[in-house]
Amino acid sequence: MAIGDFSILVVSPGGDGVSLLEEYGIPHIKVPTLTLFNILKYRSIIKKLILEFRPYIIHIHGAHELVFIVKNLFPDIPVIFTSHGYASNFPLLDYTLSADICDRYSDKVIAVSEYERRLLLKRGLKDSKVCTIYNGISPVEGNLNLPLPRDVSFKIVTVARLTRKKGIKYLIEAFGLISKKYKDTGLFIIGEGEERKYLEKLVGRLNLRNVFFLGKIPDAGKYLNNFDIFVLPSLSESLGISIIEAYAEKRAVIATKIGGIPELIVDGETGLLVAPGDSYALADSIEKLILDRALRDRLAYNGYNRFLGYFTSEKMYEKTLNVYKSFL
Repeated sequence: MAIGDFSILVVSPGGDGVSLLEEYGIPHIKVPTLTLFNILKYRSIIKKLILEFRPYIIHIHGAHELVFIVKNLFPDIPVIFTSHGYASNFPLLDYTLSADICDRYSDKVIAVSEYERRLLLKRGLKDSKVCTIYNGISPVEGNLNLPLPRDVSFKIVTVARLTRKKGIKYLIEAFGLISKKYKDTGLFIIGEGEERKYLEKLVGRLNLRNVFFLGKIPDAGKYLNNFDIFVLPSLSESLGISIIEAYAEKRAVIATKIGGIPELIVDGETGLLVAPGDSYALADSIEKLILDRALRDRLAYNGYNRFLGYFTSEKMYEKTLNVYKSFL
């Protein structure tokens, strides 16, 4: 497919985004996930695809190992790498390896936040080689409804992978602190992950009502209009695209002051920031928004305008295309 002056081919292991590629008519080739055990086979597959497509630019997302593989195969083709953060148990090692490989083998690195850019610089990446381009999404067209319990009048939602680093435990504890006082309030958790059983047991241990695990919902951001406020209690976050989705749906946001999140949220103006891992601070902020409709509306309005100003897909596309054009 041609977008502007570019024809595009996407090569990936697949996932939720494939349907979106199909919707826009962008060709996609599915390949295995890169591992230590298939690296030679993977190298052969990538070499064949590049020889067939003959790209002017290769843009790699997330897998810094591919930067090394591709640049060694095709040293004359510009290689751009986007760093989306690392969710492993050894993030410092990942950032060190990423900075070292990209400094030697990439032509440009895109960080999704200033926080991410600073981490890479700290691990040795040259300043001239990295720029920041925030993730962006398109404005939501039309509202999609979810069948939710009618006896819950105030609905709190989070959208996240159910892993320790997303801090859902602290949101559940915060809900436990306020739910006895505000009995018609509900907590809705969208997402799946290895911590789901632990979190469900925590809900049982705290004897909480009105906590609903909705599982994974494709394009979950399109359903946020069904809820009153959005909360992201992360312990680690490069940016937090679900916050952008909440902005786009004009929802008031509470999130933790960690990673790249403060670049999204102006505290007290476009959302509320709390310390990570602090259930009591989360509970206080949630209660504040339950009680103050005017504050909710103001945060939602300002958040939506911040989305339009900084975090639309159009702005992301424009800046990314400018990076591409600098190599042509």
